[in-house]
Amino acid sequence: AYDIAGNLLEVPFEKEAYGAVDKARWSPRRVPRVEVYKGLVFGCWDADVPPIADYLGDMAWYVDLFLDRMPGGTEAIGGVHKWVIRCN
Repeated sequence: AYDIAGNLLEVPFEKEAYGAVDKARWSPRRVPRVEVYKGLVFGCWDADVPPIADYLGDMAWYVDLFLDRMPGGTEAIGGVHKWVIRCN
């Protein structure tokens, strides 16, 4: 079981199956640098990298062209989309 931050709290049958579990080792690693650009989340293990907009440079224009088509921005719609296709 994990808490809301993703930290490991409990392991079923921990002592019987695994002995002592170092829960900190099995919790998620923290990403030092996280930025959001146009709704996309970018994470980097190096905290000293330039901002994502600087890194994208001239390519940001193409990302903006794809993601800024509507005045309200891009909206991700959750759920599952399924199709059945008759084929071999």
